[in-house]
Amino acid sequence: MGRSKQNFAAMFPTHCVLVASLLTICLAPLTFGAQEATRLFHPLVGAIRWDAWHGELSEVGKAVEKTLSPPKYHFRLPWFAKIHPDGKVTIRGESREVLEQEIAYARQAGLDYWAFVTYPEDHPLSLPLLHFTKLPIERRQGLRFCNIVEWARFGGPQHFRRWVERLVRYFRDPSYVRVLGERPLLYLLTHDEDWVLKQWGSVEAFKEVVDSLRLESRLTGLSDPYLVVMHFSPKRGDEIRRQIGADALSSYAVTGGTPEGAPFSQALSAMKRLWAEMAKRAPMIPVVSFGWDPRPRIDNPVPWHKPDLLFYTNFYSRRMCASA
Repeated sequence: MGRSKQNFAAMFPTHCVLVASLLTICLAPLTFGAQEATRLFHPLVGAIRWDAWHGELSEVGKAVEKTLSPPKYHFRLPWFAKIHPDGKVTIRGESREVLEQEIAYARQAGLDYWAFVTYPEDHPLSLPLLHFTKLPIERRQGLRFCNIVEWARFGGPQHFRRWVERLVRYFRDPSYVRVLGERPLLYLLTHDEDWVLKQWGSVEAFKEVVDSLRLESRLTGLSDPYLVVMHFSPKRGDEIRRQIGADALSSYAVTGGTPEGAPFSQALSAMKRLWAEMAKRAPMIPVVSFGWDPRPRIDNPVPWHKPDLLFYTNFYSRRMCASA
């Protein structure tokens, strides 16, 4: 997101949203009754939330502030960031007041839901999700939510049940996204297999988590969750989907570019290829990325991500949005 004058409402047409990634759910008409089928003219559109805007509350927050402190990256600061006279930046977006303003921007921009990358409940990365679920329904302005969980977060056979119980609690929230016959939507981020293999011994063994999610959902009177495997490789993602009994495919982002910076038209082509590769293997939720430019993390490295110097030169175009 941009600075305060570059938010959803002030700078962009409401149908052109500047976020890291969008997830669009296009559902088959034959699955629905007449009322639901009418809604298919407006596919559900969600935005991924990775809530590291909390500064000194964690090492992650401090690292993010450092990556965006160079003046050349200030245009990527969120609207609530502050630039100090010494050039350092403070990014504190974990409050409920900020969340409620973001809800207003999201609804103006036409978003239907947020997909929260989900962390332990006592971590600062979980604060916006906590605020959202505690917010009265009427103050959510019709915005819904779902979860993205890195599959290693579940732990091994002795530890996963507390995560299952927590997710099913979210599933029961009136604002939780439900699709294809009221099925709670859950994304599983599966790009890092090493931890899962250490925890479970095999990918197939992780199916115990999936089976438990389905069982506990039914026991609470909900439908089976609709489980979407997120992977940068459609081929590997589909192999994992089949092995664990999930339903569909998606991706967290569309990476790529060149060391010199490829034009954004190449990013659009990469997205279309990704969608086609996913669609020929399984039901899929297309990811729409507004760019890939990891240079802030190359100039100021972070411990959890070591990207290659590949990026797209422009990840937003006024002309493209004006003609959308």
